[in-house]
Formats: sequence, structure tokens, C-alpha cells
Amino acid sequence: MSEHTNNAEEIRIKALLEAWTDAVRRHDVPAIIAHHEPDILMFDLPPPLQCKGIEAYEKTWDLLFRYHQPGTAFDIQELTITAGQDVAFGAAIMRCGPDSSSNPADKDGFLFRLTVGLRKVDGHWRVAHEHHSVPATD
Repeated sequence: MSEHTNNAEEIRIKALLEAWTDAVRRHDVPAIIAHHEPDILMFDLPPPLQCKGIEAYEKTWDLLFRYHQPGTAFDIQELTITAGQDVAFGAAIMRCGPDSSSNPADKDGFLFRLTVGLRKVDGHWRVAHEHHSVPATD
């Protein structure tokens, strides 16, 4: 695969992730899950330890949306994408908030890490794995 092709794939993945963040800001669940695999595996900030399958993934958004107001930050601050022919991953620093968690310390918002694993299915990139995390404090 040429460098030019890799750059084109990285641009497609970046657009997919930007559309996903926009869908989260709008609380548009069908758009949030639109590019995710039916067998997605997610590791999220709050429990459970892991979430398997699109139905379980969809339900995880209820918790965030209890606190996160439509239109508030859910923004990519930094993004790196590495793409092959049919597998790719992205790593991002994201900003969420304000008042998007039950933790009073997060009243002004908070930064978190996002890693996604993607695979190409029928010519389209699909999110197969999603991992949200924050650094340990102790």
C-alpha cells in the first residue's frame, strides 16, 4: 500500500471519528453506533469492566447523557491514526464537559484518552474496539 493510500485511509478514519464525536455532542445514538461493529468490545471509564456487543455499547451512553448536556464538549484535542489495508487504530486525547460526570472535580470538564481499533468491512471502516481511560491518580 502506498503512502498516498495510507493518507487517504487516515483521512477517512479521521472523518468517521469526527462524525462520531459530533453525534455524541448531539446525543444522537443511532449516529453514535452507525460505524460500530455488531460485536464491538469496549472498555469504558465507569463499570462494567468491559462491554460486549452493540446493544450493550448503546446502553453505556445513558450514563454519560445523565450528566453531559447536548452541545457541550466532547472534542478531539489530539489524534493519531495508523492505517493498513484492512486494520487501523486511532489514539486521541479528548475533552468532555463541563459537568459531564458525577465527580464534582470535573465540573469544568475533563480530559480522557481514547483508543479505537478499526477494521475495513466491505470497503468501509468500522469500529471494532473502543477504549476510554484516564490516568490513575495513585
